[in-house]
Amino acid sequence: MKAEVIQIIKDEHLAISAVLYTLRYLVREMRAGTPPDFTLLKAILDYIVSYPDRWHHPKEDEFLFAAIKRRTHEADALVTRLEREHQLGYPMIEHLKEKLIAFRNGDEGADQAFFDLAERYVGFEWAHLHAEEDLLLPLAERVLAAEDWATIGAAFRAHDNPLFGIKPGEEARTLYQTILRLAPAPIGFGPTAPSSSSTSRP
Repeated sequence: MKAEVIQIIKDEHLAISAVLYTLRYLVREMRAGTPPDFTLLKAILDYIVSYPDRWHHPKEDEFLFAAIKRRTHEADALVTRLEREHQLGYPMIEHLKEKLIAFRNGDEGADQAFFDLAERYVGFEWAHLHAEEDLLLPLAERVLAAEDWATIGAAFRAHDNPLFGIKPGEEARTLYQTILRLAPAPIGFGPTAPSSSSTSRP
């Protein structure tokens, strides 16, 4: 059970990372002169709201983090940091959506403001995911009991989020398919972008 649950969490992190990578890729292509695809950019931001912010992060807070805090105080500072980062992520995305609207409307300097904030957000989220996988999950493997993993697993396997009374998993899957359909090769199945200056991962 423990290994299965950890793999589920890592798989969700991988899906989030893929979308973040797509966002960063597009930003760097636009900086190099590729015209913006506002439909794709909006789908990416909608996905981040639907999947990490409304589905993945709340389940970590309510089940994984809570279980660790019950079992040990060893990770109190780390859990507090990760919970705080969950809280900070949503307003950052809302701000990014506002910057995208201004960019689409042609406001002066809005393109660079969107690019800069998008890159900061991607870096912020990647650092957060790495902290969970490199620091928190190994500690969870050590301190959590079988019943903890069973509860966490049930929450992460569910297709809805009882904390919000919604089914964001279905919405997120639809948005993910939209991103794949619209994103240029080699990211997705859309037409190849004219520039290929930023295909490497950090």
